[in-house]
Amino acid sequence: MDRIGQVALNTMRLLTDNQKITSANLANVNTIGFRKDVSTDVTSSFLRDNTSFEDRIFATRQEAGVDLTTSNLNNTDRPLDVAVDGQGFIVGSTQTGEKVITRRGDMKIGLDGKIRNGDGLTIQGSGADITIPPYEKIAIANDGTISYKPLGSEGNTMVPAGRIDLVTVPPANVIRGLDGYMRVKNGPLPAVDSNIKLSSNTLETSNVSSVDSMVEIIQNQRSYEMQIKLIGTAKELDTETAKLMRSS
Repeated sequence: MDRIGQVALNTMRLLTDNQKITSANLANVNTIGFRKDVSTDVTSSFLRDNTSFEDRIFATRQEAGVDLTTSNLNNTDRPLDVAVDGQGFIVGSTQTGEKVITRRGDMKIGLDGKIRNGDGLTIQGSGADITIPPYEKIAIANDGTISYKPLGSEGNTMVPAGRIDLVTVPPANVIRGLDGYMRVKNGPLPAVDSNIKLSSNTLETSNVSSVDSMVEIIQNQRSYEMQIKLIGTAKELDTETAKLMRSS
């Protein structure tokens, strides 16, 4: 009963973690540029202590990752909307100044002139915040260069304001923090990759499938219920064994 209970309870804890991940993904099914977290399968780990006669088997799973599969692009006809074409990330800065990576390209210009996306990240260019003076017209090129026509200027001359920092990070080196932002797991932020292109006047949808997420939730729930039944079965075996010992 003791060993079965420990394995079952540990498995239930891991299944609960997986359920939280899947629920968070489902909550972001309509979030622009969202990359879903991947929950891993629960496996067994055999532990043996050479100083003890008792061996243990525990449920375990690997660290959850981020699925960087690209998703659909929707045309918005808005000059400040961009989407990363293929693999790659836009570099943004949090309110504390930490550099993070994002796929979200719904941008707007604040009262301070800085460009931020829908998550509140300040978009970076050459490692610093990109600031736009008062303008009449603005455009973002496929290479990430932001140009604008100054307010009150004559003609159609566009002035470059900076170039969005775009980087490539391998999927295995991407991790999501508790604040929801994606970061480089190991090592510094990579150098700017000039091969990455943007799609202008476009936004990328979330890569979360509501159908797949619902299936995962049902599977996790059924696995959780199996562990509860296992504990109940172990209790019955323990009770019947105790009765046999008393009768003998």
